Amino acid sequence: MFPKRFKHKDVQEKWIQYWKNNNTFQFELQRKGALFTIDTPPPFVSGTLHLGHVLNHSWIDFVARYHKMKGNNVYFPQGFDCHGLPVELAVEKNYGISKDNREQFLEKCVEWVEDNIRNMRSQFDDLAYSTDWNYTYRTMDDSYKYKVQKSLLFFYKRGWLYREKFPTHFCVNCETSVAKAEVGYQEEEGKLWYIKLPIAGHEEETVTIATTRPEMMESCVGVFVHPNDDRYYHLSAAEIKLPIAERIVRIRADKDVDMNFGTGVVYCCTYGDELDIRWKMKYDLDEIQLFTTDGRLNENSKYQGLTIEDAREKIVQDLKKMGLLERIETHEHSIIVHSERSSCRKPIEYLPVYQWFINIKDFTKEIIEAGESMEWYPEKHKQRLIDWAEGLDWNWVISRQRVFGTPIPFWYCEDCGEIIPANEDDLPLDPVQNDPPLKKCPHCKSEKTLPEKDVCDCWIDSSITPLAISKWLEDEEFFEKTYMKARVHRPQGYEIIRTWLFYTLFRCKKLTGKAPFAETMINGMVAGPDSRKMSKSFGNIVSPDEVMPEFGADAIRQWAAMGSLGDDYPFEYTWINIHTKQPISNEKIQKEKSQLPKDKFEKKYRRRYEQLTAASRFNTKVWNAYRFLFINSDKINISKIDYDSGELTSIETFFFSEFNQVVEKVSNYFNNYNWHEAFMLLRSFFWNELCDNYIEAIKYRFYSENEESQRLALAHALNLFYQMLKILSIIIPFISEEIHSIIFKKFTKLDSIYKIKWPEPYPQLDSNKVREGELAIKIIKNLRSLKSEHGIPLNQEIEKVVLISPNHKDDFTKEIIEDIKNTIRINQLQIEDKGDKTLISNSNVFKEKIEEINVIIYFFA
Repeated sequence: MFPKRFKHKDVQEKWIQYWKNNNTFQFELQRKGALFTIDTPPPFVSGTLHLGHVLNHSWIDFVARYHKMKGNNVYFPQGFDCHGLPVELAVEKNYGISKDNREQFLEKCVEWVEDNIRNMRSQFDDLAYSTDWNYTYRTMDDSYKYKVQKSLLFFYKRGWLYREKFPTHFCVNCETSVAKAEVGYQEEEGKLWYIKLPIAGHEEETVTIATTRPEMMESCVGVFVHPNDDRYYHLSAAEIKLPIAERIVRIRADKDVDMNFGTGVVYCCTYGDELDIRWKMKYDLDEIQLFTTDGRLNENSKYQGLTIEDAREKIVQDLKKMGLLERIETHEHSIIVHSERSSCRKPIEYLPVYQWFINIKDFTKEIIEAGESMEWYPEKHKQRLIDWAEGLDWNWVISRQRVFGTPIPFWYCEDCGEIIPANEDDLPLDPVQNDPPLKKCPHCKSEKTLPEKDVCDCWIDSSITPLAISKWLEDEEFFEKTYMKARVHRPQGYEIIRTWLFYTLFRCKKLTGKAPFAETMINGMVAGPDSRKMSKSFGNIVSPDEVMPEFGADAIRQWAAMGSLGDDYPFEYTWINIHTKQPISNEKIQKEKSQLPKDKFEKKYRRRYEQLTAASRFNTKVWNAYRFLFINSDKINISKIDYDSGELTSIETFFFSEFNQVVEKVSNYFNNYNWHEAFMLLRSFFWNELCDNYIEAIKYRFYSENEESQRLALAHALNLFYQMLKILSIIIPFISEEIHSIIFKKFTKLDSIYKIKWPEPYPQLDSNKVREGELAIKIIKNLRSLKSEHGIPLNQEIEKVVLISPNHKDDFTKEIIEDIKNTIRINQLQIEDKGDKTLISNSNVFKEKIEEINVIIYFFA
């Protein structure tokens, strides 16, 4: 039975359960075929996949299915990134538990993560994601922590991991240090305060500085001018008496001063920016730490306890009272923010605190070499890695002031700071809960050892994913086959090239001696219809759960396939009025959202998804085409759909030849992960050529009284459409699986289309038949157009058609004449090599010339 309509919900539920019950996607290490490992990105366990995940993981599934069909033994595990500040914030909010209650807090973090993973796994299944869940991993599991901690000890023993007090990027909103790769710049309108600083010993004289950070006055340790700035040549050895702080600091000349900023005089504070850090080191200046880790002024300030913003306001008031505030200007400037977390994006401070670092600056050349050894799809994104590596001027800060994360496996001496590493046999462990391996400091013999309370940066976890999935330190044979000897594929977004890819290349090469990846496939980010990144603040977010019930996974996967490699990709929709069906501007929608209650808004407006609607239409076309073949083939006994090229008609031979060209082109596109061009070609060929031309030209034979002609026509059509279904199954697996089970399973004897091999080109096709079939199809297409243009129903018989063909008369075999006559329903088809004046004089004749084959059609209505 072949239902009239494709009901995606029922079909999805059926096949998801079938695949699970039958272990369809099971990986076997010993299976034949070259090993192809996919190091999939572990999504953060937010609880739901977003459209960026759908795009990324649809592409990854295309990779897995394609390589599987090409004969590779595809190892396709999927893990989850469990640690991170968002988990802690969610637990504090949802359970009301403080992280100070460490044990209970960690239990709730694990509980929250496990709940979210269950939901996300279900969403992956809904997407027809062909991973083997037996090989999943979670970065919070002990087995994963063991590998992470073992790698840290490896780095420590070689002197690449160290603990040091150094000004690091610190988010006072999240109360944790962050790596340079986790920060970015954003433009905003601020203020520029012009402040007069008295010259020491000549307090009646002042020099004016311009600053965006007046609240840092008390941490000023020097004032700088440019050595070539003639305005201040006389001040190059003078001293300044700082207001508020009431300290004396020296004026120095340095070429890094921007003479065009403000007055050309700047003050160096510890620490306002990276230039302040360089000057502090270069001139051995004092260090005055002013801010606490929660963004308040500390005991070194007269404004202790105030927030940074409040202190800024108060100090400006005091300077004004002292007559030292010259003027204030509006100022557009870039500020450094915690950009990795879209929910934060608060300014970053540079706080000198003890942190753990990995030396990465000394190995950037090796990272670039590892990147150069890979194949990049697309190639243009390789430059992002190179630029980041060449511009790196900070070592990697790997410690985070959080609780839920991989513990850093060290203790340190409270008296001398000596590091005490954990014993490898004790891993994994938490220094907060475990005793150190030594009772006394090996350096000073003190018994005052402190556990490291900080946890690892999440990129420390995720930068060993290729090793975790290949069972490094766990199963030597598995590791050798799935990492050392396998072709390892890394799919990811371009926005994390400087983090996930950069750190993985570095860490895995150091730990194994082998660069981890043979190739990388880069996707862009999903944007709203306004081409801006999807964001709650822009009101353009669409959840997969909003569209999956209406359109189904196959439609969404089609949308994903239409994205261009390496580029951002909009998810398009239009707001419409439910009652009038008219489109509504985004500005009006935002206004209505703010004014109407949610229930009333949803009754009045909804989104119309043009891309998914088009995808659904294609699904319907696919369904109807195969249903049409099923209905006709069900009437006769077809025991096999194999073919003999000698039995093919000219029209069949032509379309088999066209399919060969499509397979070759699609293979090339798929080899380069160019899903967009591949699917554009597949869709057009299936719809316009196979359905509109091939089936139309042969379907008269489905009703022929000649049973052999009927059987062969259906068998050949089923064969060609089966080869096409194989390719389509990569993009639209649910509908393909259902069609295979209804029509083709009895021929293939396979329980799933997933187990089918990539189609091979049809061999030994007669080139003369190809040429004849192409001629016939061009004639048929033009005759159908003529009937349509003149309002003649396609099923209405035409009395007579004369074809004038000076070049092709001999190519019109009896077979293709019959095909043309029966397809167009022509009573009399006459082929001539030259025209006759009596044809033109007939008032009921229509004339059409097919330029490309030099054929004139005289069409008698």
